[in-house]
Amino acid sequence: MAARDGRGRSPAGPAGPRPTARGLALLVAAAVLVLAGLTLGRREAIALGLFLTVVVGASAVVLLARTVLARRVRVRRSVIPGAVPQGGSVLVTFGPPDVPGLVDAVPGRGPVTASGAGAGTGSGVASGVASEAGSASDPGYRWQAPTRGAYLLGPALARLHGPFGLWSARAQVAGTSRLQVLPVPLEDEELDRVLRAGVGEHDAADLLGSRAAPDDLLVREHRDGDALTRVHWGATARTGRLMVRQEEWAHDPWAVVVLDCRADSFSSGRHEVDGGAGHSWHTSPGFERAVQAAAALSLRLQDAGHQVLLMDQDGHPLDPQLASAVLGASPREATWPAALPAEAAAVVVLLGDSAGRDLPVLATVPHHLQRVAVLFGMPGPQDVARRLESGGWLVSEPAR
Repeated sequence: MAARDGRGRSPAGPAGPRPTARGLALLVAAAVLVLAGLTLGRREAIALGLFLTVVVGASAVVLLARTVLARRVRVRRSVIPGAVPQGGSVLVTFGPPDVPGLVDAVPGRGPVTASGAGAGTGSGVASGVASEAGSASDPGYRWQAPTRGAYLLGPALARLHGPFGLWSARAQVAGTSRLQVLPVPLEDEELDRVLRAGVGEHDAADLLGSRAAPDDLLVREHRDGDALTRVHWGATARTGRLMVRQEEWAHDPWAVVVLDCRADSFSSGRHEVDGGAGHSWHTSPGFERAVQAAAALSLRLQDAGHQVLLMDQDGHPLDPQLASAVLGASPREATWPAALPAEAAAVVVLLGDSAGRDLPVLATVPHHLQRVAVLFGMPGPQDVARRLESGGWLVSEPAR
């Protein structure tokens, strides 16, 4: 897929010498003079036409030499910082040698001119900047990250001109640089609302270690001899069975967070994001909220003393920073339970519209695990939540 700018046009790439409007005008004039001279027998017209042709040709030869030399130059691009939260801005500067007419391909904006005068903060707007990575004369610009994702900045091109401005060319002087735009995790209060939704008056946040010890995440059914002080009333009310906090757990208990990344699970509002350099992906508002929840859950579980493993619906590990999580085609049911580590003590699944399809798979998750399902999909049959609850799952249905 070709890279596009914000208006759907393809950004200019490297190109060999081509005549400018002035160069074309001179070529046309030279041709007219030569033809007129031949027709009218005027040698001075023929000579002038040939002279103009030589001038245009010499300009092309000089530009060709400049292009060859420019292609051997490699400019160093610095991106500070290399990872920012959504909505943050990065400072892009180019190190020596100084290349005149430097432009950089920016995702969603197309080619941007790198300047060395002043300081700018606009989103994707050309501006000169001073940086701790270079001197105040280093060309560069600022770019504000529009949405979460793994972006590619570049390639950078040098715009070259021949003598008298008769020819122009573009030569690549720097490749692409990767930039991670991270999700902004849900705030604690919003995460609590997400986890408490559908649980009634009981504090579901405690089930995920909020303001509690790590063992609050590990519950099991009551056994003869268990002290009533160990009863977990929230889990008991939710499951309809007497549940107690486990008295022992693994030294480093693992919590698994599963993020549904199937395109048909978050189809409402799905759209394509330009990631730069021909790279793009799909996302949707519902999926972005699920990603934010996954990021917040990971932080909360880590704070509660758990090792956290992030995976998609097929059991493939996800980048812990979640910048590269994207929606993809996967029409089958989930297969992640087969990838659960033996040390897992709890699992939280963030599901979309495909939750009903996954019910047989979810039923295979071992019952000794603490199991929480958060349904982010469109409103659907209540049978999905009921069947999950009857299987011992704690179910949360945030406002949709």
